[in-house]
Amino acid sequence: MVVDFGVLGPLTVWRAGVPLELGTPKGRVLLAVLLCRQGRPVTDDALAEAIWGEAQPKSAAKNVQTYVHRLRQHLGDAERITRQGQGYLLRAGRDELDAARFEDLAGSARAALAAGDPERSRRLFDEALGLWRGPAFAGIADVPALTSEAARLDELRLGALEERIDVDLRLGRHGELLGELTALTMEHPFRERMWAQLMLALYRCGRRADALQSYRQVRDILAEETGLEPGQKLRDLHQTILTEGPESPENPDGPVPGAAVADAEREHQSVNSARMLPPTLGDFSGQRAELEEVDAVLRKDRAADEPAAVMTISGPGGTGKTALAVQAAHRLRAAYPDGQLFAVLDGARTQPVDPVAVLGRFLRALGVPATAVPDDPEERTDLYRGMLAERRILVVLDDAYDEEQLAPLMPASGTCGVIVTGRVRLGGLGGAHRVELREMSEADGRAMLRNCTGDRLASAAPAELADLVRLCARLPLALRIVGSLLVSRPHWRVGDLVARLADEQHRLDALRYRDLEVRASFGLSYEGLRPEAQRLFRLLGLLEAPDFPLWAAAAAVDTDLREAQELLDDLVDVHLLDVTGTTNGQARYGFHDLIRAYARERAELDEPVRDRNEAVERVLSALLALTDIADRDHMGQNMFQRDAARWRPERVEASVPPSAPLMALLDAERVPLVTGVRQAAELGRDELCWELAVGGHTLFETERYFDDWQECYETAMRLAKDAGNMRGRARLLISMAGLRYTRRQYGPAEECNTEAMGLFERIGDRRGYLEALSNAPFFLVPNGHLTEAITAGSEAYERLNASGQAAAALHAYSQVGLAHLQAGRPEAAVEVLAEIVAGARKQGIRTLIARDTYWLGQAQLALGRHAEAEESFTELSAYARDIGPSGAFYLAHAWGCLHLARGEYADARRRLLEGAEIARAIHDPLFETRVLVDLLDLRLYERPDLEAAIRQGEQAVEVARRIDYPYLLAGVLQKLARLRASAGDDTAARNLADEAAAVGARIR
Repeated sequence: MVVDFGVLGPLTVWRAGVPLELGTPKGRVLLAVLLCRQGRPVTDDALAEAIWGEAQPKSAAKNVQTYVHRLRQHLGDAERITRQGQGYLLRAGRDELDAARFEDLAGSARAALAAGDPERSRRLFDEALGLWRGPAFAGIADVPALTSEAARLDELRLGALEERIDVDLRLGRHGELLGELTALTMEHPFRERMWAQLMLALYRCGRRADALQSYRQVRDILAEETGLEPGQKLRDLHQTILTEGPESPENPDGPVPGAAVADAEREHQSVNSARMLPPTLGDFSGQRAELEEVDAVLRKDRAADEPAAVMTISGPGGTGKTALAVQAAHRLRAAYPDGQLFAVLDGARTQPVDPVAVLGRFLRALGVPATAVPDDPEERTDLYRGMLAERRILVVLDDAYDEEQLAPLMPASGTCGVIVTGRVRLGGLGGAHRVELREMSEADGRAMLRNCTGDRLASAAPAELADLVRLCARLPLALRIVGSLLVSRPHWRVGDLVARLADEQHRLDALRYRDLEVRASFGLSYEGLRPEAQRLFRLLGLLEAPDFPLWAAAAAVDTDLREAQELLDDLVDVHLLDVTGTTNGQARYGFHDLIRAYARERAELDEPVRDRNEAVERVLSALLALTDIADRDHMGQNMFQRDAARWRPERVEASVPPSAPLMALLDAERVPLVTGVRQAAELGRDELCWELAVGGHTLFETERYFDDWQECYETAMRLAKDAGNMRGRARLLISMAGLRYTRRQYGPAEECNTEAMGLFERIGDRRGYLEALSNAPFFLVPNGHLTEAITAGSEAYERLNASGQAAAALHAYSQVGLAHLQAGRPEAAVEVLAEIVAGARKQGIRTLIARDTYWLGQAQLALGRHAEAEESFTELSAYARDIGPSGAFYLAHAWGCLHLARGEYADARRRLLEGAEIARAIHDPLFETRVLVDLLDLRLYERPDLEAAIRQGEQAVEVARRIDYPYLLAGVLQKLARLRASAGDDTAARNLADEAAAVGARIR
């Protein structure tokens, strides 16, 4: 007996014109799922999941049997639902299911239109649309097993409605359509085809202005809601209405502006068209720019003799390549009216799909009988390309393995388009346009979570939502899993899930929902690698550094640079590793956060502890080798004895790009240095730890990374003390003395240096003792002990030279020149500083050239030798960058002083104010005091507003008091005393002069 099943609205069943009782809501869901999978069996597990979701009772399988039994009773036909394997099959003819009848009637309507009978086409479309009683599966469409089918049917209804309206327009019923189209465009404001139909109907009714107003309305809606402009066809229609003359309302066959209607009619005129696309995601989010790029490339018309348009979408597992491809393909259906072919090629699996088998599927979908499909692969390819010739068909090839797999599946006609997705970069597809997917933006990540969880996030705090997106590393797959977990576990709070994901060691365990799993997605790419690349992937995951260069990869697996580069390229090709940027010609590589977690997990599973530790130590010892190279280049020689092993320094040096500034390359390793010190400490490698901390000294000092400097010192010192490593402690104390000196804490700096000298003396380290001794003048000069500084600096110069430490000797001797200058002996200062600069040039010590040409020029200015000072400052200009932000200050201050000495007050003010700004930006009170003293001189020379000058003088005194530097404080007190005297404030002037004398007395 014929039964009528209705799903185009609320679920109904009629037999002989009488509605049947369907029992409980769960029984109705079971029937709906069986109808949704018409002609295919549905497993017990799938039925149980549809009925109960996650909250399945222990007796779910038995209960399913009970519901099936009751449903058979309601239908009055036990054979309607039969057992098939591990599930049930509902038997229903196409004439018994309203959804199938709808599709058949719509197909007949299209055929009638193609045959030139629009009146019959209109009647058939009306009959098809008349079957609808509401949204598909109304009331139960939110059941996950029904959602995609309900969405598909609702989309088909709207498409058929648009086609019926096209027929009405062809029949000249534009006036009758206005009310319906006005309502439809308000109900579906993003369906541009309906807006085109409304504009066309208005235009043909002689309402040209209203048609143009409709375009402005849809343009405003799209811009406000999506940020997009109307599509090309709608823009073409608008342009045609603007430029063409008035059309007679009675002329239904007049111009059809814009190709929207014509394309829509043509879409259904082909026979044997294939419709193989899977449904789109109802909560598709993000990737809007990429979607527009794919659309723009593949929507462009091409001639048959041109190459097919090809778009490749690549990226790591979980970035939404398939979702983007399917979304784009659905948007392009009207542009490819002769069909859309789709195949999953399993390129990430160990056994990719044979393209010959895919050709067989495609040919059958295109209407070739199974018995007529050739067995020979070449014949299949020839037949396939012949059938695609001159036809507008879109081919979507998901998860491709390589170009060889794709070759037989590529159309030969420019009328076709191709979308290919894959984890590998398919560089061999000539002429292809490429899109690479990465993680989502934070805003898109939040939008995706909201889209796939509905109101579950309504109570979530913004900070929790931000944490959730961050812990998912903005990976679409991870976000989708998190959304599914929140929906399926209503008792979970957002904070609960954040807490689970915060556990880095088990984060990948938490990112799993049924058959969705982040770990499995990464594993597909990993398993396809050769063993050597797998090992590099595992070992690199152990590094705490956010990114790394080629030499780090070579050290991790202890290989040469060429082999390491090939292995890195393997990882980059499958998106398990990213090229994060290039520093001075040297590429840097890094992991996506979740991929790093997977790499580390694999290392802990597959690598013995000893091998893991040795790999990390090799990379850190290679980093040590780089600090040696940079230190030697910057300081003229390696300044201290080093005991920890270096990994193949010649390979590290060979990886450095020619002419690359070594300090800039080391700067790129700043974070790896800090994390490396931490990792060495965790491994208990005290020599490696303290040498890495000290190896960063020059970088930290030059670029003023004070917080990193302090952290490295504290981490390494704790380990050195625990290990009883006295040399390490002494070396770290010298480094800490440098940090405190640079921060202008001269007393604490001297204490660190003195303690270091004592430790070196106790262990008999003569070289270390001499280096600590050579630092003494650096503390004597600020304290005003100039005579002692000259004696100590000269002695250190002789002893260091005698021991072969020429660079250290010159650094110590520089304080002798500065002491002479501050003692009022500029001639002696010029003599010493000129000798230092000459020695620094000879040894290539750029940092010393920069600092001492500055001081040499200052001494020359004190002697009135302006031309010689200009020469010194010109040389300084060539080297200032080598000493980081300090160099910029030296340069501005030096030229400001020269302009001031020459009476060029406007230029002097400009450069001195520039110097003051730099000093404040780098928080250096010593530099700020120096430049403020000269600005006071400038004010005295210019005779400006006396009150303003006094305020500036008081500011200078306030800054100078922050540091214990008698020479500078005495100078600024004297200048402020002069200003107070000029203002008639004799008492204040006398007090300031007395204080200046007392401070000056400390200078000897």
